[in-house]
Amino acid sequence: MGIQLSSTRSSQMKHRSGKVENYVGIGASDTVGLGTSNPSVDGWVPRFASLISAQQTINLGRSGSTLDDALKQQLPKVFDKKPDVITIWLAVNDFNQQAYDRSILTSYTANLQLMLSELRTKLGDNTRILVGNIPDLTKVNIYTSLGIPKLLLGIQVKRWNDAIKHIVKKNHCDLVDLYSHWKELDEHPEYVSFDGFHPSVEGYQRLAQIFHQQYLK
Repeated sequence: MGIQLSSTRSSQMKHRSGKVENYVGIGASDTVGLGTSNPSVDGWVPRFASLISAQQTINLGRSGSTLDDALKQQLPKVFDKKPDVITIWLAVNDFNQQAYDRSILTSYTANLQLMLSELRTKLGDNTRILVGNIPDLTKVNIYTSLGIPKLLLGIQVKRWNDAIKHIVKKNHCDLVDLYSHWKELDEHPEYVSFDGFHPSVEGYQRLAQIFHQQYLK
């Protein structure tokens, strides 16, 4: 009797073996490619699209977007595209709202569950969904320059990443662990653009590689 593969595992093998017809990126300014002079080429979404040989790339990213914004503005546009692959990197803007709303993590996790469960329900397991977590923000100088203690910042990032990991796993999606990889920032300050916050061309290239590494697993 042959070995039976799950539909998700079968989908992963199919994507690795051939080209992707439709790839959709959901996110905020990082997904747009802010921080580069030519986002449509140097952003991480087009670079990742090239790595997976996507025939069509639909970048729905909007600068300043939160997850709640994306539920209303980006998610409805996904379904008629019939994507084979979706990437979602949408957490830092929500994380930054903690300065004004300490309960934001509760609403964020509810929205992430809503987004991923709706994608799974309507698209099924044949669509690969890769979700990035929060990078190690203690390595980003703009936070420490605002006087935020690194210890407190690190604790909060861990709380958020634990919640993201749980929901991603629950919905049978791929977690892209940007946190562990972003420790490289100490050795590669060139990964941050001139604004001190968004990735640079080199940073976006590395992001695309990290997403691709997870895609190949």
